[in-house]
Amino acid sequence: MVAFRSPADIGNRALQHCGAGRMDPALGFNENSRNAAEVLFAYDKQREAELRRRYWTFAIRRTVLRAVDTNTMRLVAALWSPITSYFTGSIVADQSGNLWISRIPNNLNNDPLLSILWDPYFGPRSVSLYDSTLAYSAGELVYTAPGDGTNRVYLSLQNGNSDVPGTATAYDATVTYFKNQVVTYLGIPYMSLIDLNTANTPSLAPALFNIATTYAVGNQVGGSDGVIYTSVGSGNLGNDPTTDGGVNWTNTGVLVPWTTVFIGGAGSDKWLQIGGKEFPSGVGLTTLNIVYPVGAGPSSQSTSRNLFLKPAGYLRLAPQNPKPGIGALGGPTGVSYDDWLIEGEYLISSCAGPITLRFVADFTDVARMDAMFCEGVAARIALAVMDTITQSNAQIQIVQGVFKKWESDALTIDGIEDGYIDPPDDDYVTVRL
Repeated sequence: MVAFRSPADIGNRALQHCGAGRMDPALGFNENSRNAAEVLFAYDKQREAELRRRYWTFAIRRTVLRAVDTNTMRLVAALWSPITSYFTGSIVADQSGNLWISRIPNNLNNDPLLSILWDPYFGPRSVSLYDSTLAYSAGELVYTAPGDGTNRVYLSLQNGNSDVPGTATAYDATVTYFKNQVVTYLGIPYMSLIDLNTANTPSLAPALFNIATTYAVGNQVGGSDGVIYTSVGSGNLGNDPTTDGGVNWTNTGVLVPWTTVFIGGAGSDKWLQIGGKEFPSGVGLTTLNIVYPVGAGPSSQSTSRNLFLKPAGYLRLAPQNPKPGIGALGGPTGVSYDDWLIEGEYLISSCAGPITLRFVADFTDVARMDAMFCEGVAARIALAVMDTITQSNAQIQIVQGVFKKWESDALTIDGIEDGYIDPPDDDYVTVRL
């Protein structure tokens, strides 16, 4: 069982520290009470302040950023809608503007704030035009444009990815495929309907049931439940196998492995298509409309420094080299100076890129937070609202001690990153060796 599952759990822990009555667990911050209103006002402020104050390990992320060029686009995520069925990889925004990426296909009516079927998205917000001369890292975004005003957006699934996103992967009987992967067999694209799909020749998979087709005895179809059914007799018309009750169809108990009926193009299995004209509203692109800072410009302009758009959920830089080096005594560790400047929503650097950025993310999903972080935030909230709710100076002293204890414990169990960080190499030492 998760110790803290929602912001209201942290809020109620804060009220406990205050010696005040807790909120109704079902209503949470929607409760019509002074306590709920005070804690709600303090919650996000204290959560974000604590994330910025310390390097909490659960909130540290890495992503690869490409320098902005004249054809770089900005990722735009539509507000999540309960009536839209999202694909694996669909990116949406919640009411606060935080981004989420779907973990499953056919993701319908699962609120990202209340479901484990979405992951927080802390990847790039800049989307580069695909370049066949480059190799891409896992998590990078590219788009392709046929020139007709449309585009397709892809997410790289592995490092060193030099595959063309829209080039189909040929079926290989020795490979294990997963749900939603697309292959071609004899020139026809197929999408896997199951995980652990091994040695199932795509052309042998039965077609999905069609209510307008008349089936003969022994014909097989794929039901809407994903199972293969066999027709009992001939002249079998208009009988949905999933609701037939076994009168006209026999349930084989075997899952349909492949289908030719799916939305989206056939592309490389090293890329996940996450947006395009075939996709539901969720992942879109828009121009960056940049006013470049003095001395900076597009990456194709060699005389200026480059811009890198901060990733989604960026709060602050984390240590880029948190572990000690292993160089010879007196020798360089290989850690060089970064010339990075943070200005507005951009990182400015003379580096051509790509940059692997380690940063603290604006983490809002309580169920994925470190329990000690939740305890610390609860104590911070209690200190912020104590005077309004209880006016108890003695209780304030107690809660201050509680906060220090949780922070100290978190440091000892690696909940907070506070270890050795290699300084950059001194130029004098480097040139001597």
